[in-house]
Amino acid sequence: MAVEQTEKKPMQTKNKILIGVVSALVIVGVALGVYFGTKNNDNKSGIANNDKSLGGSPTTTSAAAPSPSPTGAPTHGNGTMINGVLFPYYTLTGEAPAPVGVPGMVYTTCKTPGTFSISFDDGPSIYTSELLDLLDKEDIKVTFFVNGNNQQCIYDPKVQTVLKRAYNSGHQIASHTWSHPQLTKQTVEGVTLEMTKLEKAFEDVLGVVPRYMRPPYGDGTFGNGNANDQKVQGTLKNLGYVITTWDIATGDADIDDNIIPHKLTDDALMKSEQNQYTSVVNAAAKGATHMALHHDTYERTVKLMAPWAINYVKSLGYKIVPVATCLGDEDPRTWYKKIGPAAATTPAVCQK
Repeated sequence: MAVEQTEKKPMQTKNKILIGVVSALVIVGVALGVYFGTKNNDNKSGIANNDKSLGGSPTTTSAAAPSPSPTGAPTHGNGTMINGVLFPYYTLTGEAPAPVGVPGMVYTTCKTPGTFSISFDDGPSIYTSELLDLLDKEDIKVTFFVNGNNQQCIYDPKVQTVLKRAYNSGHQIASHTWSHPQLTKQTVEGVTLEMTKLEKAFEDVLGVVPRYMRPPYGDGTFGNGNANDQKVQGTLKNLGYVITTWDIATGDADIDDNIIPHKLTDDALMKSEQNQYTSVVNAAAKGATHMALHHDTYERTVKLMAPWAINYVKSLGYKIVPVATCLGDEDPRTWYKKIGPAAATTPAVCQK
């Protein structure tokens, strides 16, 4: 019996140890569950807070950043801030290709067969939201050549909202200088300041710095390589900008809605602007590519000319694309020198 009692004691000890180990594991499991549950809630809260920086009502999403596609195909973001990173509509995966557009080179028309670029200068304006509605309806992407302080201040909260909508919708955002001056009348330092002030604003509002720009009035590109042109183009090249102009100008900026009174539906004006399109297209070789210049700062352009132009170009069998795309930069990541999260937390003030 003594031997039997001696053997029971070790068994009882083993059972106690086993129970203790199991209890410890249960406690650890519960602790980990609480920790990760709290962590998950923190992440969701962070997403909601980041969305607030886009303006308007915050959007909470349980989805993480778009996962890489196993086939390398594009994946689409939802135009919101996720963990501090802006994911626009066209978010892509994989390594970005080398840019096609050459800094310092002046492009006046598209290079990719079958493409037609429609672009809008000087905005955003009070009419740009209506234009974006039209572009959404037609399912096309265009280029907006944006100023920092021309029609409106880029830091104005309403302007920021429109600009973010255009960017998040997949339209190309490009530079049109800070204040819309004639660049040939600026010094090298002046040209540089016009571009870098706008770069700072773009980085604050969108988190990107464009690679593409259009000089106001096309100034600095039409002088057959004189000293002033060389100054402008050389400075822009050093700043890494691809220079684009146009081969179709509607002339919508020649008659200011606020200066020269006229009826919105003035047939003579519409025919004049339409003729700018048809005359260039008809004079060019069949299938030639084109870059068309409009201004989203005019009501007539947004309500009448833009819908007509879109229908006309489509009727010719062209694909309407942003300027960069029609020059061969099809990956939107090549449209920008820098891509990252927006930096601004409060609106700044535009100063001349």
